[in-house]
Amino acid sequence: MIDLEAYEELDLQTDGRRPRRVKLNHKPKQNKWEVATSLYERDAAGKSERLFSPSVNATSEEMVWIIEHLGQFYLGKVIADVTRRVKGGKEANVYCCAAHPDSGRDLIAAKLYRPRKFRALKNTVEYQQGRAMLDVKGNAISARDWRMHKAIAGKSRKGLEAAQTSWLMHEFTLMQQLHQAGADVPEPIKHNEYALLMEYVGDEAMPAPVLIDVPLDSAEARPLFERLMWNVEIMLSCGWIHGDLSAYNVLYWNGAISIIDFPQVVGLQANPSARAIFRRDVERVCQYFARYGVASNPPKLANDLWHKYTSKKEPLA
Repeated sequence: MIDLEAYEELDLQTDGRRPRRVKLNHKPKQNKWEVATSLYERDAAGKSERLFSPSVNATSEEMVWIIEHLGQFYLGKVIADVTRRVKGGKEANVYCCAAHPDSGRDLIAAKLYRPRKFRALKNTVEYQQGRAMLDVKGNAISARDWRMHKAIAGKSRKGLEAAQTSWLMHEFTLMQQLHQAGADVPEPIKHNEYALLMEYVGDEAMPAPVLIDVPLDSAEARPLFERLMWNVEIMLSCGWIHGDLSAYNVLYWNGAISIIDFPQVVGLQANPSARAIFRRDVERVCQYFARYGVASNPPKLANDLWHKYTSKKEPLA
């Protein structure tokens, strides 16, 4: 039964269409320019002053995107400024943020997903097989919510937004799980539909470089290889595979590593391509460290780990 008290009078149509009821508390969705404008306030003289004015050097389009999706973290006293872009990727940009004093940190990394029209993600279906669709709270969307699943399957605007949120939430929730398990990942802090905040690896002068850009000392190569494979085991024990693990997705700072970029995580048991994806991850890691003389047998290593953490006995080949 409809609660008529929750609605205003009928919005009468004059073109023969069915009258429309409008909820009293209905708030139309703001477009990006309205969101940006909402971060301004007026002083006593009526002069407009922007509440959130990031110092990052960015194009006007990028600045609107930053204000729209990182502004709430500024208003929530998590960050104080967005100072520079430290990484530009095919699906997201990473920014260095000055942390708000109330956060207890100096710097925070903000991973801001690019607008879908500018993203270039490939093979998303391969990674998503067997994965639940997550809402912004990290909960699986109920199978009974047929309208949402229909929107996702039909790739409507609502469906694409839901898929975007699920993609980000798989990254955020896995980082939470791995961090709690003691893995070498940046600590996740906050998130919204398009951005996630995490521990910043590096210092004010420079961000931590990715492993591929670091000339390792031969003496540290073997310990780092073993540490990285130890992290792979932690992921397996949690039921997940990174899905894109390589020296391009591992940060190096003061002799330690931090694994990043988890949106494409693969379910160990649920994804029919999991074995092949896992084998590829292991091969990439072994190939990188082989250049430093670290000997390994990628097929055997992958097969042994697979048997250890699954009940499947088929070889990975």
